[in-house]
Amino acid sequence: MALGKVNSEHQYRKLFSEHEHQKDIGKQLDLKYSQLQIEQSTLSMHSKIEDIAKKSLKMKEPESKNIIMLEQP
Repeated sequence: MALGKVNSEHQYRKLFSEHEHQKDIGKQLDLKYSQLQIEQSTLSMHSKIEDIAKKSLKMKEPESKNIIMLEQP
């Protein structure tokens, strides 16, 4: 009887520890998801600005021959 109680306590502690570990992983995944949502919204804003620049302002990317690379001293 006592051995059964010891075994059951051990199983409980083991499962509790695993549960806490899984909760930590869940929190990390929630944080990563939030970061990805922010990144997605930022990227969509850039593409929207680029679309407006191309369509409304008739802007286009310069040809490589017209790009001058400057080096910082």
